[in-house]
Amino acid sequence: MHTSELTPAVLKELRRPRPYPAVSLLMPTHRARPERDQDFIRLRNLLSEARKRLREDPRVERDARLELEEVLKEETFSEFEDIIYAGDGLLLLVAPGEELQTWQLTTPVEVPTRLVFSDTYLTRSLVNARLHARPYYVLVLDQEMSRLWVGEGERLSEVEDHGFPAPPEIPDPEDAIPGPLYGRSPSAIREERIRQYMTDVDERLTRALDAQPLPLFVVGGSEVLPRFEQVSRHAAKLAGRLELAGQDTESGPRLAERLAPAREEWFKELVRRDMAALDDARSAKRFTSGLPEVWTMVGERRVSLLLVEESFVAVGHVDEEGRLHLGEVPEETEPPIDIEVGLSAETDIIDTLVETALDGDAQVRFVPDGTLTGDGRVAAVVRY
Repeated sequence: MHTSELTPAVLKELRRPRPYPAVSLLMPTHRARPERDQDFIRLRNLLSEARKRLREDPRVERDARLELEEVLKEETFSEFEDIIYAGDGLLLLVAPGEELQTWQLTTPVEVPTRLVFSDTYLTRSLVNARLHARPYYVLVLDQEMSRLWVGEGERLSEVEDHGFPAPPEIPDPEDAIPGPLYGRSPSAIREERIRQYMTDVDERLTRALDAQPLPLFVVGGSEVLPRFEQVSRHAAKLAGRLELAGQDTESGPRLAERLAPAREEWFKELVRRDMAALDDARSAKRFTSGLPEVWTMVGERRVSLLLVEESFVAVGHVDEEGRLHLGEVPEETEPPIDIEVGLSAETDIIDTLVETALDGDAQVRFVPDGTLTGDGRVAAVVRY
């Protein structure tokens, strides 16, 4: 699975309690040599360490140990080369009585190497990668077929759910006019058929947005795009539009390339709005910045908007009273395996901060480096 498939429902399922040990293995991956040559070695070492921990941990029952040792042997992953090299990180999740899950992470930040035994899966890095990628939908409209794509950066994957791909359908079974094109000449029948088709597409789109609310870009020719905007309940909230016909048969990479200027402009506008929200919050005395202060506010569920610079890294631990103690960011040429058995010291403070903020119903966004230099690289709007 890929981070583009991480819906709220999937995340909820991943975070539910599981029989001990729920094993999470996280590691960085590389798409090009020479770095990627070390990835399988790192995976092999991580699997070996996991099997060792299974044998040594007295809390692991015999049946669970035998089951997980079988799943976590090297032979299981001998055919996983495409998965390992397809993204920027790899997350393996397995628990007693469950099938192995493999997640590819696409993210601009370095993925740590971690092995965690707990009663829940490690989801912080998965959520963080999802937010860094700024996921979005692309709805491609055409008279013959309309398609929905979900994107992360330059990566687009076609959605095959919620009624997509969506071919035109004859609204009335007794209507004898066949086919998707309804004729080539302008006519009242043609206009009505296009309107009905766009209404149907919008209903399917609503199901997708209900399942996973994401920014929406719409691409279509001069005939269908204006009609869609007339009937759609989402037209006023578009992140961007591209009037271009014939994209229903275009490949994902080519479509992403055509859409890149619109996505870039949308992100710049989003940053401008967020900075304006921070200015308003300062004036209203509902603003806080700096990691210790923001950490406290997030823990109290008082944050409504959290902004973090993209490459900001912080390490440390949280004491029994919930206080944050920061440490030095290590300079490692080879990331060590960070082993957690149950709950222990945090090493990915930003990941934890983000996940806690989301649990408190805050909006979380990453902004370009340098945007929050005067605010300690992290800032928030608080509710009160």
